[in-house]
Amino acid sequence: MRNALWGRCRRPSVIRRPSCRGERPRPGTKKNSPSRATLSLGRVRALRGELPDAQRALAVFILDDPAGASARTILELSAAVGVSTGSITRLCRALGLAGYAQLRLALAADQGARDARGTTWREDVGSDIGAHDSVEQVAAAVAATVSGVVTRTVENLDLAVLEEAADRIAAARRIELFGVGGSGTMAVEFQQRLYRIGLPVWSWSDTHVALTGAAVLGRGDVALVLSHSGGTREPRDVLAEAASRGATTIAVTDVPASPLAAQADLVLATRVRATGLRSEAVLARHAQMAVLDVLYVAVAQRTYDSTTEAMAATQEAVRPYRGVGGGN
Repeated sequence: MRNALWGRCRRPSVIRRPSCRGERPRPGTKKNSPSRATLSLGRVRALRGELPDAQRALAVFILDDPAGASARTILELSAAVGVSTGSITRLCRALGLAGYAQLRLALAADQGARDARGTTWREDVGSDIGAHDSVEQVAAAVAATVSGVVTRTVENLDLAVLEEAADRIAAARRIELFGVGGSGTMAVEFQQRLYRIGLPVWSWSDTHVALTGAAVLGRGDVALVLSHSGGTREPRDVLAEAASRGATTIAVTDVPASPLAAQADLVLATRVRATGLRSEAVLARHAQMAVLDVLYVAVAQRTYDSTTEAMAATQEAVRPYRGVGGGN
């Protein structure tokens, strides 16, 4: 018997496997199956619009900062976005992943692949513009996409909320604006417009300085914060500090059910939906600017006399430095 076993296996073994041939894979596995810890951010983007509010806030947070999301534990991500760990688990399952550990690995792997090959054309430019399209085709595609985002945002604005926001800003003793990244750029643009018509307004992108500004606000003052995802910690902390001092708080965000929106007195929602052309983060700037443009004009209407005087004075002050045509 011993010789027969030796002849069949051709080698001695201290720990034998169940069979020397015909071995079957364990239940639930497939031979040479691809790892499930793979994830394209395009899948997250495509699924985003179909998700419940909490999972959608998570998806937007991940799309805004995939590297930052992958660096957090499930409890840290839960706290950063303001959702339950159960919502994170459900998002993982919706993406076809077993759990959060696989999501972190997948995001890290995706980021590594993006770093290795550079950001792909499809993700940054989109499928509706080809590498050999004419400039006319590119211009038409850009115009159509940006126009769609702006139109959708303005058509869905809650005008009653915007009017109240304009009332508060026009009457404020002090106005503090805050945003990070691209949202910070939009905050600076809005600050320059309000400043030109004589309003006492400051804009910050540094969290510590913004918190300092929020700390000196009081009743009748305004803090306006921009955050596309509404889940980033820094804008929420600045808004919370301003609220604790009695100031009116305004949030401009694409996720009305986000933690930032939940703690704001007034919420002005953008409506961004990436359609292949350019990244969602870029399109968000156009949507935010559309909201701020409408808000600026509404504020200027409420301060018409002082606005007209301020515009005339500022125009005259810079007139010697303008070109022949009157431009900058």
